[in-house]
Amino acid sequence: MSDDQPTRVIRTGTPSAPGDAAGGGEVTRVIGSGRPGRMPGEPETHVLRGVDQTQAHEGGGVYELTAGWLVVIAGPGRGASREIFFGMNSVGRSPDQRIPLDFGDESISREAHAFIVYDEMQHDFYVQHGGKANLVRLNGKPVLAPAELKHGDILEIGATKLLFVPLCSESFNWSDTQGE
Repeated sequence: MSDDQPTRVIRTGTPSAPGDAAGGGEVTRVIGSGRPGRMPGEPETHVLRGVDQTQAHEGGGVYELTAGWLVVIAGPGRGASREIFFGMNSVGRSPDQRIPLDFGDESISREAHAFIVYDEMQHDFYVQHGGKANLVRLNGKPVLAPAELKHGDILEIGATKLLFVPLCSESFNWSDTQGE
């Protein structure tokens, strides 16, 4: 989807309340992200996958649970961080990527330069390249096949270096905290 196309909101299943699995479907909700050219007050879109991976908050909205972070340690955007969510996370410059690296590094592909995956069953994180011309590096070595990520690993995407910081692991995961 390009920046000049209208936002489309698709709903499948209808939970009776945010975060309520009674409807048994997936939820898509319009919330914020920072698309260039967005008018003040205009909503932005994030796709929320299965309701078991979302949480209702006091304002009545729904958001995805964070599994970890990528922190920009070198390059444009130094000091910024991006959340990693459950499942497959596309990484690219475009604001509609699940992990948007939109800090001005033109050597990062707009879409699917890489993927960060969190497997909630095994509590493992992986990185894989998106098949683009510019390589993705993990601790200085090219990622040519899916590779497991460990706390403190350094990813290089374009001229940007990212520090991997997991939240979910064997010692903590969101399924252990349901109902608290």
